[in-house]
Amino acid sequence: MCSEMKCAKLEVVSVQNSGRVFVQELAHHLPYATLSVACALMILTVVDLLFKAGAVGSALSVHSHTACSSCCGGQPSVMDILFHSFHFIHILFAVSGAMMTYYRYSKNILTGMIVGVISASVFCTLSDVLLPYLAGTFLGISMELHICFFSELSNILPFLTIGALNGLVMSYIKDFHLAQHSLQLHFFHTFASAMACAFYAIGHGFSDYYAYFGIFFLLILGAVVLPCTLSDIVVPIVCARMIGKK
Repeated sequence: MCSEMKCAKLEVVSVQNSGRVFVQELAHHLPYATLSVACALMILTVVDLLFKAGAVGSALSVHSHTACSSCCGGQPSVMDILFHSFHFIHILFAVSGAMMTYYRYSKNILTGMIVGVISASVFCTLSDVLLPYLAGTFLGISMELHICFFSELSNILPFLTIGALNGLVMSYIKDFHLAQHSLQLHFFHTFASAMACAFYAIGHGFSDYYAYFGIFFLLILGAVVLPCTLSDIVVPIVCARMIGKK
């Protein structure tokens, strides 16, 4: 997924210009990622206030260990449902985005699918689960750790599969390689990640997020921008260049 791509032609990234490509891509995508995180926090606040004002407010804001998810033997909370929904959608966007970037620099279809799936699996877990967990722990908040790839693989596999097929189809459609579509895809990718990250943090211990709202915004921004940039841009380009040398 590259902001400078004007057509579906294959490009070669040399060692000399790879750093320049990364900087240009980050500069193009960072404003969209920042705005997507801000939009996610606005929606999060509205949803939280609506549920707190209603009868099910406690279900949204309070997360019990036994209600971690349906796979843990308990009934999932509202926050869990929201987190998992956005987490699964984030995986689909991440696979498609990584494959789009990879196929710009390499025509190896099978390797592109492997890179997309592995990249999404690692960085979606990092941005949606591990980084918000570590951020809350760093602030002295008692956080719960729940990694979906260990307990809900049957739910994740359909999103990985459709994301890979979607990325493959998109790579053959020239319109998806234009800068406008590339940035739009990155916006929705980071938006889904921001929503999943925020819902996970609040539902797994960080319920009093508003007291730390400024810090919370910075933590979510960092947890989303870096992994999504690595997933969408850096890793696919590096892998395509390394494999292309062989």
